[in-house]
Amino acid sequence: MNEEDSFKNSFHEYFQPLCHLSNHYLEDEDEAKEVVQNAFVKLWEIREHLDKDSNLKNFLFTLVKNDCLNRLKRKQILLKHHEKIKWMEMHYQYESLTRMGGDYLEFNELKEKIDLAIKNLPEHCRIVFEMSRFDELKNREIAEKLGVTKKTVEAHLTKALKILRNDLKEYLPVILAVTKILN
Repeated sequence: MNEEDSFKNSFHEYFQPLCHLSNHYLEDEDEAKEVVQNAFVKLWEIREHLDKDSNLKNFLFTLVKNDCLNRLKRKQILLKHHEKIKWMEMHYQYESLTRMGGDYLEFNELKEKIDLAIKNLPEHCRIVFEMSRFDELKNREIAEKLGVTKKTVEAHLTKALKILRNDLKEYLPVILAVTKILN
């Protein structure tokens, strides 16, 4: 059996079990498949340096497990930094509110500004934004309902948030403070 056929056989034999292992760690099917695909790419790249006696199954499972653990570690570090940044933002928002004194917009007026900004979003961005924020659907669920990719949903959300930040920038400290109070 040639190298290519051997690789294909290994792929067919181990792909699903490796995806299952990866998904167990990451709890995200797309990311789990990406990890497994990376393991097979790595296997293909180093195929000439592997001993004939190497335990291919152990090698692949170790690659997948280590990649998953590294990704989880990176996510923990990012989460830690994200929490620190959120605290700093809240602190600055509080300072902004205290400097504003009694000149805030009335809550209903603020709600009207937000509703108008959302209404003025491009149609696809608005639909995705509303499904995400108001219906509390995950990006994967939105993608399935709309028949688009998860990346398309992410792009629409990114665009919507950018537009809303720009349109509501003068009200942002008040909006953030109100949402913190309401949550």
